[in-house]
Amino acid sequence: MYSVSLSQFEGPLDLLLHLIDKAEINIEDIFVSEITAQYLAYMDDLSELDMDRASSFLTVAAQLLLIKSRSLLPRPPVEDEEEEDPKEALLRQLREYKAFKNASEELHERFEEAKKAIARLPEDVILPPQKFELQNVSIDSLYAAFLEVLNREDTEEEKIDRTQNVRPDTFTVRDRVLHLRAKLKEGRVRFKDLFTDASTRMEMVVTFMALLEMLAHGEVHITQGATFAPIYIRAKALAENDTETVYMDEVED
Repeated sequence: MYSVSLSQFEGPLDLLLHLIDKAEINIEDIFVSEITAQYLAYMDDLSELDMDRASSFLTVAAQLLLIKSRSLLPRPPVEDEEEEDPKEALLRQLREYKAFKNASEELHERFEEAKKAIARLPEDVILPPQKFELQNVSIDSLYAAFLEVLNREDTEEEKIDRTQNVRPDTFTVRDRVLHLRAKLKEGRVRFKDLFTDASTRMEMVVTFMALLEMLAHGEVHITQGATFAPIYIRAKALAENDTETVYMDEVED
C-alpha cells in the first residue's frame, strides 16, 4: 500500500509534511484527518532505521496518539497552565520545520542557478588599474552567517520563556520586508544586526526569507569585504509598492 519507505524521509516531521501534502489538507487539520493512522502505518519500516532515527519517529507517533486520545476522552477539570499543550507544540514544530525546509529549498535553487553562471576570468579583461570594493558574497557564506545567528545559545531566561509561553506565529515575509526596507532607508545594515537578542527562531527564519525575496527582486545589494569579514546589506532599488507581489509564504499549498 505504501511505496515510500521511512529511510527516504529526513525525520518524523518530514514524513508528516509528506502525508499532509499528499492529503492536500492544512497543517491545523491533521488531527481530524486520517494522518495519524497513515503515519502509524509507516512504523512497520522502523527496522530499516538506526536506533536514534527510529526513536524520533516513535516519539512523534506517541505524541499523535496522545493528542488523538485527548480529543476522544473527557478533559480533566484542572490542567497545568504552565505546560504547553501537546497539540500546539506539535503544530509549532511542524510550522518551524516547514519554514526551514522552504528556506533550504529556496537556497538550493538559487545555488543551482548560480552554478550555471559563466564569468570571464580577470586576466581576460584588460582594464586600467583601479580601486574597487571586494564583493565576494556567495549563497553559501550568507547561509553560513544565518546559521551562526540561528544557532546562537539562548540565555536561561529565554529558555524558560520559550517553554512556558506559547506565542502565535505573527511574522510574515511581507511584514518583514517592510521592516527591512525601513532599516535600509537609514543606511547600510550589518547582517547580524538584522536579528536582535530577543528575536525568536521563527522571526529569524521569516526575516531571512524576506531578505532572500528582496535579493531576488533586486531591492538590496549584499557585500563582504573579504572571506570571514562582516556581511553588509544596503539598499539598491527599494520598491515603493509591492501589492501585486506574491511572497513565498503566501503561495497556496
